[in-house]
Amino acid sequence: MAEEKEKKASAILIDVTYTMREGKPVIVLLMKGKRFFRLYDANFEPYFYLDAPKKEIPKIEKAKAPHAARAGLIPQAARVEEEERIIEGKTKALLKVFCNFPAAVPLIREELREFGAYEYRIQYAKRYMMDRGWQFFSRITYIRKGKYLQKILKCTPDVPLNFNTLAFDIETYNPQGMPKPKDDPVIMVSYATRKEAKVLTYKKIDKSFVETLKDEERMISEFCNVLKKEDVEFLVGYNSSVFDLPYLGERASALGVRLELGRDGSSFSVRKFAQKTIAKIRGRVHVDAYPIIRFMGLIGSLKISRYTLENAYIEITGKKSETKGKVQRLEIHKMWDDEKQLPLLAEYSRNDARETLEIAQRVLPMQIEMSKLVGLSLADVSTSTAGQLVESLLMFRSCRQGIIIPNKPHEGQVKERELNPIQGAFVKLPKPGIYDNMVVFDFRGLYPSIICSHNIDPYTLLPKGAGESDAYTSPLGHRFAKSPQGIIPKVLEEVVHLRSELKGKLKKLEPDSEEYSAVFAKSQALKILANSYYGYLAYARSRWYSRECAESVTAWGRHFIQHTISEAEKCEFEVLYGDTDSIFLLLGKKKKEDALSFMEKINKSLPGNMELELEGFYPRGVFVTKKVDKEGKGAKKKYALIDEKGRIKIRGFELVRRDWSAIAKKTQGDVLMAILKEGSKENAVKIVKDTIERLRTGKVPLEELTIYTQLKKDPSNYEIMSPELSAAKKAIKRGVKLEKGAMIGYVIAKKGASISEKAEIAEYAKDYDADYYINRQILPSVLKILAELGFSEDDLKFAGSQSNLGKYF
Repeated sequence: MAEEKEKKASAILIDVTYTMREGKPVIVLLMKGKRFFRLYDANFEPYFYLDAPKKEIPKIEKAKAPHAARAGLIPQAARVEEEERIIEGKTKALLKVFCNFPAAVPLIREELREFGAYEYRIQYAKRYMMDRGWQFFSRITYIRKGKYLQKILKCTPDVPLNFNTLAFDIETYNPQGMPKPKDDPVIMVSYATRKEAKVLTYKKIDKSFVETLKDEERMISEFCNVLKKEDVEFLVGYNSSVFDLPYLGERASALGVRLELGRDGSSFSVRKFAQKTIAKIRGRVHVDAYPIIRFMGLIGSLKISRYTLENAYIEITGKKSETKGKVQRLEIHKMWDDEKQLPLLAEYSRNDARETLEIAQRVLPMQIEMSKLVGLSLADVSTSTAGQLVESLLMFRSCRQGIIIPNKPHEGQVKERELNPIQGAFVKLPKPGIYDNMVVFDFRGLYPSIICSHNIDPYTLLPKGAGESDAYTSPLGHRFAKSPQGIIPKVLEEVVHLRSELKGKLKKLEPDSEEYSAVFAKSQALKILANSYYGYLAYARSRWYSRECAESVTAWGRHFIQHTISEAEKCEFEVLYGDTDSIFLLLGKKKKEDALSFMEKINKSLPGNMELELEGFYPRGVFVTKKVDKEGKGAKKKYALIDEKGRIKIRGFELVRRDWSAIAKKTQGDVLMAILKEGSKENAVKIVKDTIERLRTGKVPLEELTIYTQLKKDPSNYEIMSPELSAAKKAIKRGVKLEKGAMIGYVIAKKGASISEKAEIAEYAKDYDADYYINRQILPSVLKILAELGFSEDDLKFAGSQSNLGKYF
């Protein structure tokens, strides 16, 4: 057989993993040319660094761990080189210890514990990407021989991307509530691409988008065939790593069917760590949109109370689901058994796939940009915390600059750090009330600008008593050298600068254009990173943790907001509220021009790139309190404003929280609208009266009364009987599978002596306790707002007597 010749080629890098071949590690590159393919690199060795003298090299080269042999391989050092690296800001000669396979790195480090060690807990594939200096989704030009990489010619970032994407969803038979894969079949598999949306099933349904197969086995096989025929590159689901794929896998196993999802005919693999689950498919990219939406909700990018597909679709697209309210999850088995309802069930299934695809089209561009920025695969980005994203970016940049990456802290260090919380931001509490004519100013990226302007970094921090005078001194006395620039402020400054450039570019682009979407996605990814640096410095498990750095950031933050408040008072503005990076001023007899002049004055006094910005002018706002103290001070971030265009801005109210029913959130929202938009306290009171009347007369649907919460522990581990636990335990007795982390919805029904006894999973509730919803949901959600209109708590609560309700409205 003739020897294969070297060939030049180029393709887009999608993912990096590794495998073992003949006892040696081989990097596996998932590439996209005309289609996805795998390329192999057998020329990268795993390694770590030792802080040891050169004379120790012979000893180090003999290091082995025979007790930890794996598949006949004995972990051992392969060779040792001397290399200069930067440690804590100073250049030092270290020993670079190469090992025979990736898992040997931490084992050999253990054998050499007498020496200081670095970078021994870095994943092999990530180490490869860092050393290559590549970005995911870049075009790699290379020389290959067969399937093996021989030489890299160049890496070109920011290339046009286009992937064959298919979104899917499954429906299952569920006579006992939660379906059981060993017994309950998959009854429909729906999928959607840019061209079409179809439903695979095995019952005859008179709909053009339905394809009827002979049985469940052939339906599952046909779905696998669709992936092949469509040459799917991105397979997208919603909670598919936890539910859809595992369920399909168990059904395929029970039926004796091959679930050939991968390009090579393989199924899928699941990797679990902490509370995260990543499902991977060979030769395709599987993306679970659920953790992406959850992440966006947790960081505040989305105002979402429940992470259902329907809610995510509404929040992401601004559109309502076509089948909203028409299908109840626990009624699916009944619809399957009712020939007349099959068409609606098929529409519901197809719609789930369509909505998943639309969500993916909106969030994947940002995820791809984040992947490119921080050097993590798309699957890893989608399940990472904000801190992990920042850490990955810092690791890549450190490697590029020859800086040693700090080690992860051990558990003892983590616990010690957690015992010493850092003082937070300054808050000037508002006096509760309704106010007119105010202006709000924000410090643009307060914490990022403080970090950059004061060169805050663990390795620019000067020791106590150090003689250098050229330093920034924080309000707490910590001193940071003005030069050289630390890795954290340097990388953060680049992130902030690039985002600023992109924001300027967005203003010149048409919002509906493809270029706008691409630039916006990158801008959003940069925004998430920029806003996460302070939290990362204070995070107990951070590689770059520094209490001195973190507390200096918040101390400078308190200093600047307090200084701004003081200056505002000198200029005879009434300061209503101040919190972290924002101040609310009442204009009174002053004009807008006076407020803008004040802003300019403050900006002239600020260091570096710090800047006070106009957030907006607001004709009216209402500030309330969670618990009134003796001085009548209001609550932090609990207000609602209306701007000059009639748009409502709400912070801290129950309508953006998960632990209140929909009717309480809607009532509160409507009351706020009546106050802010209409300026009518009469309408606000009428809204409450009408809602209470609907509750009393039993006219409120149960879905409006459902309270959603997440089980933080396994139900069997709860000691205190709460309403959600009581509802969960009743459901478990009915055969519903509920575990730690499950999201449940429950209703407070009529039957029972206590609230907990009355709690029922929403799907099983037949009625509701009107008094509970009036006294525990509606009135608490509006009491503090209506109190500002002149209604006392006693008036609104009716001295605890619900029978006298009408007397006060």
